[in-house]
Order: sequence, then structure tokens, then C-alpha cells
Amino acid sequence: MLSKRLQSLTKYVNKEDKIIDIGCDHALLDIYLINNNYIDNIIVSDIHDGALQQGINNIELNNLTDKIDARLGNGLEVLNENDDIDTILISGMGTSTIIDILNNKYINEINKLILQSNNDYEELRRYIVSIGYEITDEEYLVDKDKNYINIVFIKGNKEYSDIEYKYGPILIKNKEYLEYMINHYRSVLSYVPEEKEEVINDINNEIEVLSNLLSK
Repeated sequence: MLSKRLQSLTKYVNKEDKIIDIGCDHALLDIYLINNNYIDNIIVSDIHDGALQQGINNIELNNLTDKIDARLGNGLEVLNENDDIDTILISGMGTSTIIDILNNKYINEINKLILQSNNDYEELRRYIVSIGYEITDEEYLVDKDKNYINIVFIKGNKEYSDIEYKYGPILIKNKEYLEYMINHYRSVLSYVPEEKEEVINDINNEIEVLSNLLSK
């Protein structure tokens, strides 16, 4: 059974998307996408031989070797000139790793990015927008007591405010996410020594900003 975290990514996949799933791990999401007719075929890659081999085993067990092309390698470097790819899917990685992966000549051919980063969402938004994309969807979810954020980018040119970069142009309207962030900052605040007045003030300012967004 597909985890809630991976299941959440399926809604962003369209039939016409030509996808590479980078860091596919055991290829569970990719098998699900094919078996449930979201797409007809997909390229999957992983830099770790053991994880990819497990993915290949799962692909073979599902008789999908003709529809899922599994490749060992680092991100977009597994692609060649004959590959027709317009969508990148990455989940379970940090922002710095994602940025490193996208810093590749093949990014010019990509129309859509489906990303589930582990951290540094503001940095991720700013970078992706800076290379010619806009944010079309965002989602906050909790799976097994862990928090995840999905962000979908499409080729475009749109400007965002600092608050939108920091918390997301769509997520700033999501009450569950805003409440989570407020509680997160309050939790952090409880560990800050009283003498760290500047830090305390900064955190309280963020709580105020989020509380104002929540009240709208």
C-alpha cells in the first residue's frame, strides 16, 4: 500500500506528462502511477545501487519492465538526447540536493516540477522561481507524525512577496499549515534563553505575522 506521503503526489500527475522520478528508491510510486493509469511510462533513477536494485525487483514483480525504465545515476545525468522528458518528480530529499540536481542543461526542456523537499522551502521557492517557474500548487500534509510540503512549479514568470516566498503563496491561506507553523515557533521559543532577546523578538514577529494571516 502506498504511503500517504507518496499518495499525495499522484494528484499532480497528468496523463500527458513525460516524467523522470529522481531518487525513486523502491519505485513504489512509479509502479502505482502505471498500474492505476496515471501515465503510460516513466523513467526512474536513483544514485544508490541497492535502492535502485530493489526498485528493479519490484518493477519486475509487477511485469512493468517495458513501462518503467530504471537507471542508476545522479539526477538528470541519466538522461540522453533521445529522452523526451518534460516533468521532474523529486521527493524525500533536501532543498540543497534538489537544487544541485536541477542545475543541469536538461532543465531547459522541463515544463513542470513536482517537488517534496524536506527543508528550506523559502530557498527552494526563490531558486525555482529565479530559473523561470511559477508556483501553481502547494500542499501541507502529515504522515506518520512527520510533516511534508509539496510544491508544484510550472514554466512561467511571476513575482512573489517575501511572505509568499517564506510560507508559500498558496499555503499562507491554509489554516492547518499556519496553525502548525505558529505552534512550531512557540515550541522553539520555549527553548530560547531569556537573554537572547533579539532571537525572541524575531520569533515573536513571525508568530504575529502568521497569526495575522490566520485571522484573515
